[in-house]
Amino acid sequence: MKKVAHFGLRWSLGASPEEQEKAKARIKALLREIGLERKFNPNRSWCSIEVEVGSRAFDVLIQACGEEDVGHLGLIERRYTSHELESAPLLHWRFTNQAIEDDYYDLHEDGYQGGEQASHKRCPACRAELEQVRDLMVKASKMGKRDLSLTYSFEVIFTPRLVGLLEEAKMTGFTVRPVWSYRKPYQGEPPLFQLVVTNVLPPMASPPTEFENLQHCKVCGRTSQYIKHTHWWGRIQYREETPIYYPRQVLEEAQDFNRTAEYFGDLAVATPYVVISQRVYRLLREHRVKGWTAEPIYLVE
Repeated sequence: MKKVAHFGLRWSLGASPEEQEKAKARIKALLREIGLERKFNPNRSWCSIEVEVGSRAFDVLIQACGEEDVGHLGLIERRYTSHELESAPLLHWRFTNQAIEDDYYDLHEDGYQGGEQASHKRCPACRAELEQVRDLMVKASKMGKRDLSLTYSFEVIFTPRLVGLLEEAKMTGFTVRPVWSYRKPYQGEPPLFQLVVTNVLPPMASPPTEFENLQHCKVCGRTSQYIKHTHWWGRIQYREETPIYYPRQVLEEAQDFNRTAEYFGDLAVATPYVVISQRVYRLLREHRVKGWTAEPIYLVE
């Protein structure tokens, strides 16, 4: 595993010509020093740079951002080797497709309504989804040729092909419910399916898992939070999600699909994370299913 830092270097087009040229010259010199001068484009007001944490380029940029205010460190992300991903018993399953619009009858111009036709019952105070009361109805064509996608409210949607692959492999810990075209609901075979994860893991090991931004609704009792992502490198604030840890004995309760006991995100859209087994990871890779990524989950004694 290596860590990659994302820097944003900037020069303000709104500054005076002298200040602007001075900033451009300093950033160009910085990029030349670390061998990335090709990233400099004088016609833009910023440039984005990726460097490995611990490298000389990282040291040069972090010092310049801290002392000279030439930019900022936005994100540090972890990148795993194939071996690390293929040897992890459990992985946090993350989605890169969010192509399906929410249930056709849930949304109006001014946002969630939660009326009689809504797919979910919602808390009247925090608007959290409390119970799904009917199948989703969406504009199915938005799925395109994808095998999986998120809705804008973070429901996981599968094609029949993917459901067939999972069922043939006898994957555990999940069921599906139909997703219908809003134009022809409940007619014929459903064009899509919604993932319903049935196996709930015990709470994460905390510490070492770290959380922040705890929110709690006194009306419905829902609690949500974020995996800690706000950190400081000296005086520089940046974003990096801390790893997820579970007690090793969680393997005795884990199935192929699992959801966390914790909810994450702002209360109105808070959802559990989905945790998958190595079997699911390998099946998705073998059949070249796109629109997702995964990170190893760490096990502690």
